[in-house]
Formats: sequence, C-alpha cells, structure tokens
Amino acid sequence: MRILDWKSLSAAQRDHALRRPAQRDAASTQQAAQRIIDAVRRDGDAAVLALTEQFDQVRVVSLRVTPEEFEAAERALTAEQTAAIERAISTVRLFHAAQAPNALRVETAPGVVCERISVPIRAVGLYVPAGSAPLPSTAIMLGVPAAIAACPVRIMCTPPARNGAADPAVLVAAHKSGIDQVFKVGGAQAIAAMAYGTATIPKCDKVFGPGNAYVTAAKMLVAQDAAGAAADLPAGVTAVMVIADDTARADFVAADLLAQAEHSPDAQSLLVTTSVRLAEEVARQVQRQTGSLSRGAILAKSTLHMRLLIADTLDTAFAIANA
Repeated sequence: MRILDWKSLSAAQRDHALRRPAQRDAASTQQAAQRIIDAVRRDGDAAVLALTEQFDQVRVVSLRVTPEEFEAAERALTAEQTAAIERAISTVRLFHAAQAPNALRVETAPGVVCERISVPIRAVGLYVPAGSAPLPSTAIMLGVPAAIAACPVRIMCTPPARNGAADPAVLVAAHKSGIDQVFKVGGAQAIAAMAYGTATIPKCDKVFGPGNAYVTAAKMLVAQDAAGAAADLPAGVTAVMVIADDTARADFVAADLLAQAEHSPDAQSLLVTTSVRLAEEVARQVQRQTGSLSRGAILAKSTLHMRLLIADTLDTAFAIANA
C-alpha cells in the first residue's frame, strides 16, 4: 500500500496508479462457461446437479428451497441478525421506491399522442454469490427492486453450502425481500439454468447479480444468444474509490476500502484525499483492521492494489475519479 502525491507523478505513473488489475485467462474462462451452458441446455436439471456436485462438492437432493428450509433459516439467525436484515430491506426499499417512474402522456400535435410507460419484466433471475462469503446484502439489493417493480416471476439462485443447504442469512433476506422461489445452484450453471430454463428452474427474461469470472462470462454469453436472456452490467473486478477531505473518519474510510479489498485478490481500492494526515491515518487503520478480519490471505494480495492518492484540491480529486 502506497501514499502517492498526484501532482508529482508523471503521466505514466498516474496511469499505473489507476490501472485496474489485469483480467487473467479471459479466453479459457469464456470457453469453460460456454461448455457449462451447453451442458445445461442439453441435459437440464441433470447437468445442474452434476455440475453442482463437481464444483461445490455437494450432492443436492432438491434444487428448490422448501418452505421447511426457509423456516429453518429463520430459526438459525439471531434476533439481532434478523433485525439487521429488516433494517437493510427498509432502507433499500425507501431508496428504490422513490425512483419509481411516472407515466408520461403528451399530445405533440392535434390527435397525435406520445406516451412513456414502464412495465415490469415478466421473469427475472437473481444471482446471489455464497462461496467463501455469502451475501445477504445482494439478495436484498436485487430482491427489493424486483418486488417494487412487481415482476410477476422473481427467482433467485445461490450456491449450496457443503451441507446441501443455502446460506440462512441469504434465505431470510430473500424471503423478506419478496422472493419465495430460491434454488440451490451457483456458478455459470445457475446463469444457464435461469437463461434457458430447466424442468425445475423457470426460464427468465433477464438475469441480474454479481459473481466470479465464470458467472460474468456466462451472463455475457447468454445475453448474446437470442434464445437466452438479457443481462445486467458485468460485475468485473471489484473496485472502489473513496474521495475524502480532512473531515472524514479514517477508520470509516479504511473499512470501506477493506470491504472491497476482501472480495478478491484482484480487487482494487483507491482513496483520493486532499489531506496527507488522513492518508497516513487511513494507512495505519488499514493495517490495524486487517489483523481482525478473517480473509487475511485475500487481503494480503488485494492490498497490493490499494493506492492512497494525495490531491491538491477537491476539484483535482474529482478529476482523478473521472480519469
């Protein structure tokens, strides 16, 4: 982790400071994702089950989460955990409900009426990663907007744990967000199943959600196929840029940087600040907080991509953000 004075850097050094970690093996990843998609299209549920056993090392009896599993997930969480999920859902719902579009109707000439209306997507497939770090927050951020939009079919796929069950926090977050069809399948095979449908998993018109390189490759491949499904933006390598002045709390800034850095060894975390003092304190906080986090092996690599950049003014800081 380095503290760099932006104005003293050459053009080449600035480019290097902002350059995102390189994507490795993109071609082989795409080829592997295509093979998985082909298998799911050909063999349906049988392929999904076989691929789940191959990649997740678990033999799933039933792909669909049952009502009993939802109830067990509720019991597995503490009252504090459930309350935190409910608070998050309330906050996300408040923000997205405010974005609901209004219908527009304009008579542009006598007898000529132009309208803009919004209709929900018929069926959406939501993907929630749950490998080394299950993400109930993703279940909320995908499930709540889909419910507000009133999409008639809303399904979610998330990888099973070694015990064959979905993560309890993800299930509780999904159910409380308005998703009651959840399937225990992850990876590129989940994207393929949602894009083309199987005997168990409904075909969706659009798939949403982040994932690893294979998930991203599968989303792009099915979106290019007329028989597949549209996809949201590719997640890519996790990255965050924090812009702060000397009024910011260094421990909060460090926590934001580390929250992204712990996602992947290739994650990129940047701080742009007008305060040398803040940058130095953030560097100390990063070191202190890293010691208490469980994903130390990943952070040891991802913090190599962490840069703390000193800008002379906030205008410069925002210019760096747009670079």
